[in-house]
Amino acid sequence: MGRWLAAGLVAICLGSACGERLAASGSTATPSPAALPAASATAISATAVPATIVPDATATATPVVTPLPTPSPTVSPAPPSALTLAQLKYRVIDRFGRLWYCDPDFFPVARLDEGALADQRFPEIAKDAETFAAILTHLGYAASASYTADQRLAIYREWKMLGALRLDPLGTAYHFTARFTPDGNSGSLIDATIDPAGRITVASQIASGRPPCPICLARGTPIATPSGPVAVEDLREGMAVWTADATGVRVAAAVVAIGSMAAPADHEVVHLVLSDGRELRASPAHPLADGRRFGDLAAGDTVDGASVVAAERIGYASGTTFDLLPSGPTGTYWAGGVPLASTLRR
Repeated sequence: MGRWLAAGLVAICLGSACGERLAASGSTATPSPAALPAASATAISATAVPATIVPDATATATPVVTPLPTPSPTVSPAPPSALTLAQLKYRVIDRFGRLWYCDPDFFPVARLDEGALADQRFPEIAKDAETFAAILTHLGYAASASYTADQRLAIYREWKMLGALRLDPLGTAYHFTARFTPDGNSGSLIDATIDPAGRITVASQIASGRPPCPICLARGTPIATPSGPVAVEDLREGMAVWTADATGVRVAAAVVAIGSMAAPADHEVVHLVLSDGRELRASPAHPLADGRRFGDLAAGDTVDGASVVAAERIGYASGTTFDLLPSGPTGTYWAGGVPLASTLRR
């Protein structure tokens, strides 16, 4: 009995002490944030990996958590820098040779001195900064406030060539079909594409001669055919026209080639008038059947048995000039009743 009474007195004393401690802190006290364990940023972001727990005979082992290493991001290689259009054209030229094209200063007919044209067009060339820079780099010229006459001519020739090489957009690349020559005597007709980084994919490459550069007839020029006169612009390959055989006899032959070319705004043609009423308009460099050029004719000359009444140069505003090539050994035909040679014959 005495033992139980003593135990009860001890319990009452302990309860009184705890009550005093609680009262001192307040009956609704909230634990101080400092008393809370600080959250670890590493613990929050860590990925828990199941660990192997080894049982202990006398104690429970604490699992060891090893975070997975953060994977490194995959870095894609930077795409190659895109080249300018002029630089792409030079990639093509560097691979296949100079562009073989109909120089507008000489076809359909030669005009001013090429050096004078270079000086005339030079301010326009220099304004195209990307193309101008590519030309200077290709020629090995340093940028300068002025250039010699020879340099201006060289730059002008490059500019004409680059302008004649067409790169047509095709998906993510450019397509081109053109003739190129490494030496000015032989060449290739190339059908290919080039991507913005300058990689070239060739679809076909065949040996080719010089490009046909027509020196042509005016629109509406009547061409003699077995079915009657047909305007030159209405002729098509395979149609029959009159030509001369090797002995000069008129015979029917199929048209094997048609040529046309945009004429420059200042293009001129020769208006030829003969004493028997025949008349014709053609570019000054177009050849007659006997080899003479229209631009060389003068009043009083004889053409196909008739006298030249007039051979006057006049402006041509019809936009395009035309020519044709009949099959056979001579390639000649009659235009406006006058026997001519074809400029398309190689």
